[in-house]
Amino acid sequence: MAWGQIVLWPVAAVGVFALAMAALLAQPVKAPPPLESIHSGAMEIPQDGKPDLSRFQARDGTWLAYRLYPTVDGARDRLAVVYHGSTASSDEMNATALALAKAGFVAVAVDARGHGASGSRGDIAYVGQLEDDLADLVAHLRADYATARLTLVGHSSGGGFVLRAAAAPVGASFDRFVLLAPYLGYRAPTNRPSVGPGGWAAPDLPRIAALTILGALGIDWAQALPAIAFANRPEAAMATTSRYSYRLLINYGPPHDWEGALRSAAGKIELIAGLDDELMDAEAYKRVAAPLGVRVTLLPGVNHMGVVYQPAALAAIAAAVK
Repeated sequence: MAWGQIVLWPVAAVGVFALAMAALLAQPVKAPPPLESIHSGAMEIPQDGKPDLSRFQARDGTWLAYRLYPTVDGARDRLAVVYHGSTASSDEMNATALALAKAGFVAVAVDARGHGASGSRGDIAYVGQLEDDLADLVAHLRADYATARLTLVGHSSGGGFVLRAAAAPVGASFDRFVLLAPYLGYRAPTNRPSVGPGGWAAPDLPRIAALTILGALGIDWAQALPAIAFANRPEAAMATTSRYSYRLLINYGPPHDWEGALRSAAGKIELIAGLDDELMDAEAYKRVAAPLGVRVTLLPGVNHMGVVYQPAALAAIAAAVK
């Protein structure tokens, strides 16, 4: 073989790789049909008693939003930071936050960056920014609640993020973690089928694959591209974030080793889910989480959205944080 041909082989390989990546990245994100149970459940969440938005400044200078719920009796020694599920905002956690405030916890319901009134809808700047935001929020709250014991609560994807935070350095700031029907990752046995008819999410698998490969090579310039769409109604666009960039998708959810994270925080984690959950297999939580040292509470008659507002769920949450 001539030297010219030998030199051209690597060039050709790079060209083929680039074309393959371009083809995968070019696949469009397509929204699934609206999932009525999620929409109707969200509409059932009471919004009475919801405080106005407050803000704190994150390390990048962005002002991020949260809602502060003082305790009924004025107590300030216990504080719960609460994260909503995928596509939602602090509005979703209003009933939960009110129940926590009634139970003696100052509640802080967060608009996670990329949602609600925090940052650019559907995107963040880098994977790991949400943990940085949480650390900045803790520092902000410590100015007024210097000695309060902290609990971290999250629903669905927000529950997955709470587990991610528990395994990260910021987790050391919290005494307890409460996961509400948490999303534990696409390979977790706790998922019901989430794509296809009646599914909640439509991931762009070719684009995700390309971005994962490029990320492994240190190339992250395309991670702002949308990578997943959710089954919200079109008329809910003002209140929801129906598409996530790749980096938000990766960050607002569980760590890759969700089992290791559960095991490492054993004794500090409570998991609550409804037996009628249409997105998660509640019984599977018992099978996979309880052996790792996680206390699991399953509630009859409660579905995926009901776990943040139905009376039985609110009572279980109040008991878990205590």
